[in-house]
Amino acid sequence: MRRPAWPDGYLASLVLLAAAGLLLAAIGLFFDPRRALAGWLTVALFLLGLPLGAMTILMVHGLTRGRWGEALRPPLRAIVATLPLALLLLLPVLVPLHFVFPWAGTDPAMSPETVRQKFAYLNVPFFVIRFIVCAMIWMVLGWLILGWTAPDKDRGTASRPYAIGLIVHGLAVTVFAIDWMLSIEPDFISSIYAMLEAAAEAVGAFALALTVLAAGRAIETMPGGEDDTALGEDVANMLFGFMLIWAYLSFMQWLIIWAGDLPEEIHWYILRSQDGWQYLLWLLIALQFAVPFAGFLNRSAKRSHRGLLGLGAFVLAGHFTDVVWRIRPALSAAGAPVSWTDLAAVAGASGAWCALFLWTLSEPKRIAFWHGRQVRG
Repeated sequence: MRRPAWPDGYLASLVLLAAAGLLLAAIGLFFDPRRALAGWLTVALFLLGLPLGAMTILMVHGLTRGRWGEALRPPLRAIVATLPLALLLLLPVLVPLHFVFPWAGTDPAMSPETVRQKFAYLNVPFFVIRFIVCAMIWMVLGWLILGWTAPDKDRGTASRPYAIGLIVHGLAVTVFAIDWMLSIEPDFISSIYAMLEAAAEAVGAFALALTVLAAGRAIETMPGGEDDTALGEDVANMLFGFMLIWAYLSFMQWLIIWAGDLPEEIHWYILRSQDGWQYLLWLLIALQFAVPFAGFLNRSAKRSHRGLLGLGAFVLAGHFTDVVWRIRPALSAAGAPVSWTDLAAVAGASGAWCALFLWTLSEPKRIAFWHGRQVRG
């Protein structure tokens, strides 16, 4: 199996980018911690969503099988291997919670009644405990998934472990989405948000895996699951399915809130439809739905090397835009407007994550650095 050759210069450049970004982020944290942590949290949530989404896809494939998953397994395993770093990126936000989460530094007596009712759940000690539990669940689950999907592992593994893992993973993602995303605006309620986040994570991880796979292999000419279908078509169609799930859940959340017509819920969309954020919304719709939708319906695009690379890149960029649009406006409205510290966070956190990802992807046996077993292939 041919893999993309990542020159050492790529890694060196990413390390330098990460170092410069981390230095600037530290300077921003010293002068304006609220603004610096707002940008850092947004990027950290995006990066953590990639290994979480990769875990979801690997477990779904463990249940369904298929040639598409066999092809995507190497990049997905490399994405999962970045989980420890992605979790560590949240620690700078975890220590001074009150800079980002309004409930952490607010007198309960000064909060609205709808928010006061949540303080039994939204308190700092319980928040930290829940994060530690979720992190431990994901570390154990990631370790197990890397073992189940190792190249030298028998593919006849029973589907029950994947089913149990998917249920546990879903519960952890639900708790995490409520804590680290919804609680930024504690007066907002959405019963769909956790499912929406899980779908978005899968879309982002799948798009990245497709982009990496298409860059290293001519999947547009390899046989797929059917006689007249190329492997590139199978992979693109699976990403199309995940993208449609995300689009459906996004629309249903909007429709339910619009029909309910409750001020505290409508405010969530109003905030993201003004002060320039409406342009980001249109960009999101274009990148993660309109343009890819047309591409996925075009069979020639799915049989083209450039077409597959373009589809993966568009959807991945759309996923990043989605995370920014869902997280950043509330932090900006709370006194942390977008500034150079956001770019520093992107350079520092993303540079470090990409360096680890490419380092792991270039040699699969390096996954043993936290799984504890040598692999081949």
